[in-house]
Amino acid sequence: MRARIVIELAPGLPARESLEAAADLADRVDAELVGLFVEDQDLLRFAALPFAHEIGFPSAQRRPMDVTSVERTLRAHAAEAERALASALERSAARWSFRVARGFAATELLAAALGAAAEASGPEVRLLLLGDGNSPATQWAEAARSRTGGDAMRLSVVYAADLAELAGALQQDLPGVVVLLGDEAVLSREDLRALLRATAAPVLVLPARASPHRIYRR
Repeated sequence: MRARIVIELAPGLPARESLEAAADLADRVDAELVGLFVEDQDLLRFAALPFAHEIGFPSAQRRPMDVTSVERTLRAHAAEAERALASALERSAARWSFRVARGFAATELLAAALGAAAEASGPEVRLLLLGDGNSPATQWAEAARSRTGGDAMRLSVVYAADLAELAGALQQDLPGVVVLLGDEAVLSREDLRALLRATAAPVLVLPARASPHRIYRR
């Protein structure tokens, strides 16, 4: 399977610098960069309820919601995200693609990173988080684990305090997805790039701060 780096795209996130750093990382480790925009299934279900309303920003006006208008806004956000990705990769040689998925962000991002859940080489997939666990990456990992709790695939979370611990975890004979925050200072590290080149593990890049996954209209 071709090496793959998946980066989450959301309205206004990540910053251009993070996109460019992810593109450079993909180029240096000979991976495909996949930009994924997830249409929130919970939001669409909420919009279908007869009592659903939204509060405009910055107008603070209360308006009813409906599925058609939410879908239209999501399409506009997805198109904006694709343009931002294309613009950030104008001077990059990295292979890249853009996808829109509808579902739950945690599980759709994991599936994109793996290519397909069925491609995992065993019943357990490890989420390898670089850091101490006190970050949005932990929130994402816990959401992914809870969403797949009833599936045949089991998720475990492994925290690597530094690159040495991450390298040790990657050497184990178990499938793993490296989860990184979109911090250009981290993504540009040569030692991280060397490690990913050696392992060809799938990588998931999350926005450096948690995305609210809300739609605001004036």
